[in-house]
Amino acid sequence: MRNLLLATVALLAGCGPGGVNPADLIQPDVRLDHLAVRNVGLSGGTLDVVMAFHNPNHITLKGTSLSAGLDIEGNHFGDIALTNPFSLAGQDTTLLTLPLTFRWSAVGSAARSVLDYGAVNYAINGKFSVNLPAGTPLDVPFSGQGNVPLLRP
Repeated sequence: MRNLLLATVALLAGCGPGGVNPADLIQPDVRLDHLAVRNVGLSGGTLDVVMAFHNPNHITLKGTSLSAGLDIEGNHFGDIALTNPFSLAGQDTTLLTLPLTFRWSAVGSAARSVLDYGAVNYAINGKFSVNLPAGTPLDVPFSGQGNVPLLRP
């Protein structure tokens, strides 16, 4: 009985006041909401990759970084990186717009399908880091695939 009491006190102390046990967190759902052409030139261009994060937890998650690889129509299209802080509101969906720069020579047919069609098939794999309420960092992997619309200016 004494060991159970000590274990309970240690667990509560580790979470801190208002803290959250990382094992109790539900992983947010991540998907692409849409792609938008920002600019296109002779050597390449920039897309805005708009990602939708649905946070099913009751608390706001404070993000510190994000990195992901994006494949379009089965071809690697580019990598996304975010090093600025962001917040994922509790029990809500947050949209993050991230730029992705590409070169025609590197993306070939994937870029053509992005620009030729109104929607494309995608796969995305990555991770984001969040600070839990007690300040403890936690890496959260994500992946998803589907069909995403392309918006033109």
